[in-house]
Amino acid sequence: MSFVSSNSFPKDELASFITTLHSQTFTTPTQFVNIQFKAPEPVGDYYVGGKSQQLVSPNRLIASVRVGPSRTKSMFDEVGIKIRQKWDEIVERPYGMLDMKNPAVKEERERKNLRFIVFKPMTAAIENGVVVPGAGEEGTWLKDNMDFFREQVEMYDDMEFKELLEEVQTSDDLGVH
Repeated sequence: MSFVSSNSFPKDELASFITTLHSQTFTTPTQFVNIQFKAPEPVGDYYVGGKSQQLVSPNRLIASVRVGPSRTKSMFDEVGIKIRQKWDEIVERPYGMLDMKNPAVKEERERKNLRFIVFKPMTAAIENGVVVPGAGEEGTWLKDNMDFFREQVEMYDDMEFKELLEEVQTSDDLGVH
């Protein structure tokens, strides 16, 4: 996921929330959730409807996600709504009766707005040398690759694979026991 924002906010809190939400909603290891926070483009370099957005580059989340029959549009809609709600809570976006004629109030509200969330289907991926499974195929994939994961931990002290193994061993949901 790429998160573009000019706001200063607790990124760890948002990343943790998104990771937990995604892994619980779609029953995937947390190691499958990668989040990158990116600086916005310079003011005036972002266009909507052919017009430059002079005041602010919009906050946005663009996520490449594995799709399949077990992951419905309504599930992604719900995940997006929850991310938006958490965003508004974290950045303390102004709500209610506001003086929208006041340029400072209007600018703050727009600066803290999460303009859009997009979930893009990911056709295929290879991560850390391993072909990423299709949506809903995590359990079989994990079982089939356990020897490789253990090898990465034992031979190379790979912390990501170590954390993956620990999560798999303690999770009833991932179907590997």
